[in-house]
Parts: sequence; structure tokens; C-alpha cells
Amino acid sequence: MFKFPLALAGVSEMLLTLATQTAAQTVPPPNLPAAIMCYAEPDQSWRVGYLYKVNKNGDAEYVSANGKLGATLNAKGVVEAPTNRPAGVDCYGKTLADLRSSGRVMEFKPTK
Repeated sequence: MFKFPLALAGVSEMLLTLATQTAAQTVPPPNLPAAIMCYAEPDQSWRVGYLYKVNKNGDAEYVSANGKLGATLNAKGVVEAPTNRPAGVDCYGKTLADLRSSGRVMEFKPTK
């Protein structure tokens, strides 16, 4: 009677271990920041885009906390201007190196 719960616990632990190992192998590339900060001249405010996903072609998508606005950092390291609306922030056209040199990125912190 006690063998079934023990076996179930063992399977659960194995699945958790596999899931953890898989997640550890799929972290974003180390050169991408966790977030980018852009200035919006129209309303004179700062916008923060958080890393949302990295596509298989290497493009990284950043979105605001409310999920409404976003930017794409292409695989070449340039923030692309939107094609469906006016570019209202100053990050568009800048390179990742430009954003880093001006202190406009939040980096992932390595764990020890």
C-alpha cells in the first residue's frame, strides 16, 4: 500500500529534476540585457521594455510591463523601428552598444 505513493514521489522528483535541467539549458544568450530603457519625447517619460522572448533567428523582443508596447532588438544588435506606428521613443535605430554606453540597459545578474 505504501509503495504507490513512494513510487509517485520518485517519479515527481525525477520530472522536477528534468524540468529544472531543461530550464537551466534554455537561458537567454548572455549578451542580451534583461531590459532596455527609452525616452519618449511626446510625453517626456521613460519607458522600460523587459525581455519577452528570443526568436530562433536571434531577434529579441522587449515589451512594457503592461504588454502594450514593445521593441525588437534584431540579431545584429540594432533596435528596429516599429512598422505599424510612429516611433515615439529614442531607442529606435540605436545599437545595443549605444544603449549600454549610455546606461540604458538592465543586465542579468550572474548567480554564484
